[in-house]
Amino acid sequence: MNSSLACICNSKSSIEMSFEKSNLVVHARVLSKEFINYSETLLPNWSDSLVKWSKDKGQLLDLSTIAPNVIRVKVLVLKSYKNQTHLDTLTIFTPRSSSSCGIASFEVNKDYVIFNGSDQFKFFEFKNYYKENVQLKNTFWTNQCTRTSVAEREILDSLNLITSPIRILNPSIKMCNYFLDSLTNERIYINADIQPQFKSGQSDLMDFYEANSAFSPLSNTDFDTTYNCQVSFIINPNGRMSRMRFLKSEIPDFEKLIIELVKKMPPWTPGKCGTNTISYEVVLNFRFESKSTK
Repeated sequence: MNSSLACICNSKSSIEMSFEKSNLVVHARVLSKEFINYSETLLPNWSDSLVKWSKDKGQLLDLSTIAPNVIRVKVLVLKSYKNQTHLDTLTIFTPRSSSSCGIASFEVNKDYVIFNGSDQFKFFEFKNYYKENVQLKNTFWTNQCTRTSVAEREILDSLNLITSPIRILNPSIKMCNYFLDSLTNERIYINADIQPQFKSGQSDLMDFYEANSAFSPLSNTDFDTTYNCQVSFIINPNGRMSRMRFLKSEIPDFEKLIIELVKKMPPWTPGKCGTNTISYEVVLNFRFESKSTK
């Protein structure tokens, strides 16, 4: 006989306490939502092992009929507050029934703050089975007893306040900041644990400029003038460049030469967030000085 589940939560703790207790806290957008059997939350072949284990204990466990079943939502991570996951998407599980502490209100294309919570089924159905972690990799559970909710400004501001002192006290903890490409939803980073690098660093970049630039001198001006051009491009995880654009161009006649110069660059060493290589926006500033002929 299957156990019946009931949601019993103590009063919700403060956001600070919820943050402390959770292994994962993210601001994310729901991409998809579907109903699955509990067995689909487990590593391959573990369903049969758990059923065998329950029979050895004199129990009858049918993972496919545990009531209620599970909601699986795929989410796009917009910001990671805890666990600093560098995955673009995550899989979140929650019980289908609110009486089992499930969050049935997830809506596709809506933003949520998600706090990792316990697997309610594991506790009730096979609470003594602790030999292995049988949950699928890179998946997380949440439930009503956490602070998981619609991403409203108040809770986002609170999380920013909670995490700011952590980074001040421990500068080694960094936030990898990024924006989402409007066409592809790809993360483009603007701050990372390790930034992209041209060969051995800045001195090599300067040497490359001197060896490959072909800019004609500026003259015939009434006074000394400095002109700036800023060009942006993406260093992809393979180190190659893409999506070049000018952010600032005070000498349009030099734009073609700047493009040709940047295209001559060999692959960079890509940036990293944690151990993952990333797409990173690099901005280079070209400064040109014009001397007065007077």
